[in-house]
Formats: sequence, C-alpha cells, structure tokens
Amino acid sequence: MHDIQNAHSAPRPDKQRSIFTRLLRGYRFSVCEDAASVARALEVRRQVYRDTCGYDVPIPDEYDGRSWLLLAEDVRTGEAVGSMRVTPRAAGPLEAEEYFDLPPALRSARVVEITRFAVLPNHRDSRRFLPVVALGLFKLVSHFVVAAAGAEHAIVCSKAERIWSYEWMRFKRSGLVARYTKLGGAEHELMASDLRSGVGMHSDHRYWAFFFEIDHPEVVLPARLPEPGLGRQAAFQPLPLKRSA
Repeated sequence: MHDIQNAHSAPRPDKQRSIFTRLLRGYRFSVCEDAASVARALEVRRQVYRDTCGYDVPIPDEYDGRSWLLLAEDVRTGEAVGSMRVTPRAAGPLEAEEYFDLPPALRSARVVEITRFAVLPNHRDSRRFLPVVALGLFKLVSHFVVAAAGAEHAIVCSKAERIWSYEWMRFKRSGLVARYTKLGGAEHELMASDLRSGVGMHSDHRYWAFFFEIDHPEVVLPARLPEPGLGRQAAFQPLPLKRSA
C-alpha cells in the first residue's frame, strides 16, 4: 500500500502539474463560518434543488441544524455558485438513515454524510469530465472530512447517472438502493469511502496531484473547525490541519 511520502517520490509530469495548478483560478472554496455565508450556500441549493430540479424540499431542513456547509464562489463577480453539506453522525442520525439500514461499519459516530451537492447551471460547462466548481468542492470536502471529528468513513447516496463520479472519487457501491421520496422518488444508491487507511492508498489516482500534492490558495480550510449547525458558527474547536491560505 502506498503512503503519502511514497506518492510524493513519483511526481506527476510538469505539464500536468501546471494544468492542475491553474485549474481552480477564478473561484474560491471554503467552509461556511458565519450566517451570511450559510445563507449564500442555502440560496445556491434553493436555486438548484427547487428552481432547476423542481424538488419540494425544505431549505434549510432539520439536518442543516447539525451540519457544515461548503461554499464555492466566483471571485470576479462575488456570486455564490456551488454548495455542499457535510453531516457528522456524531450529532445524530444521517439523512441516509431515513431510507437505509446502514451496514454495521457505517453506524459509527466517526461517519459523515455528504449531501445536497449543488452547482449553478451556468457554472457546469467544462471541457473536463467534471465542472471546475465540482472539482474544487470535491477537493475541499476531501480534506475537510479528515478534519471533521476524525471521520473514518464518508457516505453519499447517489442517483444512478451520478454513480460514476463518486466511483471516480473512490467511493464504493453498496448495492443498497432506495427511492428518495423527498427528491422526486428517484432511486439512490448508498456508497461509502473508507478513510481509515489515509489518502495515500489512492496515490494511483489520475488527479492525485490535484487533490493532495498541489496547495491551491483557492481552497481555504478554516483556521479552526466550526461547530456544525446553523447559528453556531461563532463556536470553534481546534482544527488539526494546516490552513490552505
């Protein structure tokens, strides 16, 4: 099994690293730390889930009261263009548990669920297989969930047409499928990523350098870990990771 040090001993080609270094320019990705940024992240979700997809879901909902929200911004315009939610199971049952009996390994307090991934339609166009905003949010959450209560597993529930993108992020399919009534009755499959062996085990990933070798100033981890939940952004705990910017 490769570790991070071994991965660093086999650097990627200079051209690829150069492309990866420039990839997120023009955007900023951060964890919401105040009421204003939370409101902006929720507005992105409202536009995508209600206006674009037509889902009749409450925004915010009960899980937002014990979750962290991640935000993507267009630096030039200041517009909020993407968001994501991370819910720690230590704070209570996960949304997935409305539909699934979680396997024993995923019933731990050291499990987080990633939900409500949203990117505004005019920021989804990309020459790459995933929009730049999606890649930036994936990078931010990849680092953040390691810091979030020492998470050992991350789970997502994906529609069939999106499963490939989570498999690309090294989530594994469970074979457990349920219809999410709150999301138009669409079938979702439970997927999980085992974080216990560290990220070094994925050093063969084509985008390893992008995710774990290159320090993008556009991806900002908070100096301290905010308490999860709306209205509690002023309370902090030590964050055991180096700040990115």
